[in-house]
Parts: sequence; structure tokens; C-alpha cells
Amino acid sequence: MIDPFVLMVIAIIIALIFDVMNGSNDAANSVATVIYTKALPPAVAIGIAAIMNIIGPFLLGTAVAHVIATSIIPTESLTIKIIMAGLMGAIIWDVFAWLKGLPVSSSHALIGGLVGSGIAALGIFGVTWSGLVKVVMALFISPIVGVILGLVIMFILGRYVISHMSHDKSNSIFKTLQIVSSASVSLSHGSNDAQKTMGIIAMFVAVTYGYDKIVIEPWMIIVCALAIGFGTAFGGWRIIQTLGERLSSQELAPSQGFAAETGTAITIAVGSHLGAPISTTHVLSSSVIGTVMAGGTGVLNKNVVVQILMAWGLTIPIAALAAAASYLVLTLVGI
Repeated sequence: MIDPFVLMVIAIIIALIFDVMNGSNDAANSVATVIYTKALPPAVAIGIAAIMNIIGPFLLGTAVAHVIATSIIPTESLTIKIIMAGLMGAIIWDVFAWLKGLPVSSSHALIGGLVGSGIAALGIFGVTWSGLVKVVMALFISPIVGVILGLVIMFILGRYVISHMSHDKSNSIFKTLQIVSSASVSLSHGSNDAQKTMGIIAMFVAVTYGYDKIVIEPWMIIVCALAIGFGTAFGGWRIIQTLGERLSSQELAPSQGFAAETGTAITIAVGSHLGAPISTTHVLSSSVIGTVMAGGTGVLNKNVVVQILMAWGLTIPIAALAAAASYLVLTLVGI
């Protein structure tokens, strides 16, 4: 039997590995458009994104962390093994998607993983279904908001700003503005996504020491911020290519990159403030689609969009199955 403290440390390390992968997977969200519009060199863009992702978790509170920690698995039923298996399921799917260059959601994978491990451990009552519905609603509504904001912002820019200036001047101005909008996406991403790992770590601590409530301590914020920033520094080049090149049959204009990033940053910042766990990947992808639609649906690469939508649809069920299998494996090895 593993000592409870040692098991907690192992579990926290797994959580931080997930946080690093989240940063690596989601680096594309803030840097893909800014790289492919040539507003910033890749190394500089990723460096800025990493720094902003480290700063982000210290902003906008910890409401999302509390939602993740209390809304999916009944608090009285939490065990280290259930949470570890959920993380393992999410990591398995994230690795597969990264290898395929698919911009899937680490948030969806984590939710699916917790659902799968909860059901594997406790059956149908291993999930707080009312809380899960609220979480899933936030995850699925946010991409719709992303499409709308991307389309509307791009339409307004095209009609009232870009049409009154030359092509070269437009590109020059929006390349500069993109630096700010890209950094804003990274900042908001850190404020939302790192909180999910904070919630997981707080669950580990609460279970180990028998706390009756979830507490997000300062050290949790610090380690999660550093982990997600470290992951971002590695970048996710396959996913960057998908978002920056393959979604559209034409190169993205700097104005499109600015519109997509601005819509994404607004959506995520509002979600963080409200305690809604939002997928940065889905919102940015949707916002890019919205800006492309504003230029006419004929330039949208529909095959790639279908691939992305299929990956989105598969994320929760496959992560759940992987987590359920992980729970069985942990049981067999005596954890």
C-alpha cells in the first residue's frame, strides 16, 4: 500500500504534466494567427505567450478551479484514484490529438476523464450530473460566441476601417495590434486553463488530509502558472499549422488574426470571471472560422473544419473511456 502523502505527490506530478501538456497543446491558440500573418517571428510569439500564460493564473480569481473541484465528482466520493484516472484519460487523448495535429480541448478531455473515472468507480452516481450539465453548457456555448464575435468584429473592421485604407497600411497597423491581441489571448488562457489544474491539485490535497472543503492555496497557483507557461514555451507546431494554414484556403490577413484573437480573449476573460471552464482551443478555432466566414464561406477549408468538429465530438467520450480503463489499471496495480 502506497503511503497517502507519497500518492498525493505522485498525483500532483501527474496533474502538472497535464498542465504542461495543456500549455503546449494550447500554445497554438494565441500564436498560430500571429505567426502566420507574420506579425511576429515564431520564437518571439511563443516567448510572449509563455510569459502571459504565467501571469494569467494570478488574475480573475479562482472561480473556475472551484467549479472543476466541486461540480463533476460528488465531494464525499472523491478519491485520489478517481482523480488520477481522470487525468490519465485526458492526457492519453491529448497526446493522440497532438500527434495528429488536431486542436482539441484539454478542458473537454479533463471533463470527459473525470466523468469516465467517476462512473468506473461508482457507477451512474459517480458523477454530479446537474453540475456537469452546467460545465458542459459553458464548454459548448463558448465556441458559438467565438464564431459570432470573430464574424462581427471582422465585419465591422472590414466595413468601417479596412475599406478606408490601403492594403499595405491595413496590414502594417493590424500586425502591430495583433501583438496586443495575441498576448491578451495568452493572458486570458492562463487565467482560465491553469485554474483547472489548480482545482485538481486542491482535490488531491483535500482527499489526502480529509478537508471538508476545497481550498486553492497560493502555492497551487504558482506551480500551475509555471507549468502551463513551461508547456507553452514548447509550442504545439502541428496544431499551429492547422489553425494558421489549413482552416482557410487563403492566408489569414493580420486583420483576421486580430479579430479572432480579440473575440477569443473577450470570451475567455468573461468565462474566467463567471467561473465558466471554457475551452480556449474551441473558442479560437471558432473565432478564426468566423473571420473567414466574414470574407466569404468559399475560402473556408470545409474538410479541415469537419475534421476538427469530429475531434471535438470524440473528445469527451474517448477521454472518458481512457479514464475508465486507467481506473481499472490503477486498481489492478493496487492503488
